[in-house]
Amino acid sequence: MTPSSSAIRRYSVPCTAPLWARGGHRQTLFGYGLSVPGEPLEVQPDGSIRRVEVEVTGEDRIVLMDAAPLAPGRFDGVAVHLMHGLTGSSDSNYIRMVAAVLRREGARVLGFNHRGQGPGAGLAKGLYHSGSFKDLWAAVGAARERHPELMQLAVGFSLSANTALLGITEKGDAVGDPSLPDAVLAVNPPVDLRACAIAIETGVNKVYDRNFVRGLRGALAARQSRGWLPQEIVIPRGASVRGADEAMTAPLAGYQSADEYYADCSSGPRLKTLRRPAVIVSSGDDPFIDAADIERAAAGTSAFVHIEPRGGHLGYLMRSTAALRTHAMQLPGLGRRWLPGAIAHYLSELVAAKSSGFSIIHEAVEPG
Repeated sequence: MTPSSSAIRRYSVPCTAPLWARGGHRQTLFGYGLSVPGEPLEVQPDGSIRRVEVEVTGEDRIVLMDAAPLAPGRFDGVAVHLMHGLTGSSDSNYIRMVAAVLRREGARVLGFNHRGQGPGAGLAKGLYHSGSFKDLWAAVGAARERHPELMQLAVGFSLSANTALLGITEKGDAVGDPSLPDAVLAVNPPVDLRACAIAIETGVNKVYDRNFVRGLRGALAARQSRGWLPQEIVIPRGASVRGADEAMTAPLAGYQSADEYYADCSSGPRLKTLRRPAVIVSSGDDPFIDAADIERAAAGTSAFVHIEPRGGHLGYLMRSTAALRTHAMQLPGLGRRWLPGAIAHYLSELVAAKSSGFSIIHEAVEPG
């Protein structure tokens, strides 16, 4: 892709961590555990939020929570697909928080639920994995049919951030297909899946590892109880995420081993073939995703990368500042969350980039 003269401008508000949230582990754990503002994406009697089922492969269906804008704003004419991470759903705290901000600025939000997750429980035999980018295509295609007048953007978090990036690289073999998102914002993407799997089973990171494996076991058991998956698929006792991928994810996704799955479904080596505008946001203290892996993979590509020094994995807790409170539109508690402002800023930049082309210029600007 040849960059044009327009620029993606860097979000300038720093994530200045409070004393009690210094360090990547505190950012990650407090960010996960503390309550966040934002209404749940649940079906509303007035039709402002609707449940939409989308067929993906075979008989599997996924669920989108299609939420109308709450007020006019800078995202009029834009639909944003919010893709949760591993074992999450459209009710994950970061999804609710970001959805509330974007809807108040004119965006139509589509809360994405991967196969069998959240309100999509019981609708899919297959399991979500990081190579499931065609499910995103199905969602975008369905959204274009429902809302043909809207630009379609995708925001992926964690594992889904890697999935979204794959969907607009050479892995996406349908250039020009309307089911591709117009642009992607990837938040804390594990662009090297093997490196991430190794890191997450090491030292203190085992606390995250156990949580993810618990979710994978639940997804497997739910499908086996319905007779959808063979009982001989077993995640060994004490297995890490890498062990679970070896026993379950890889074979069910058609791979011979976890390493083969990681190699084929890591977006890092494919970023040089990006076909749509893309921004990557991550932190320098993410406990299990090395920012250097992201920077190496994106070097010389058309991806714009923002590595915030602090933030952990999807935490981004910060001291409240006047600039952030103003940009956060006074939602209660949002003055302590950096991520919604950064996402709103970069989505604005991607809308402009999609409209006029883009280049990689690290230029600081005030939000707004």
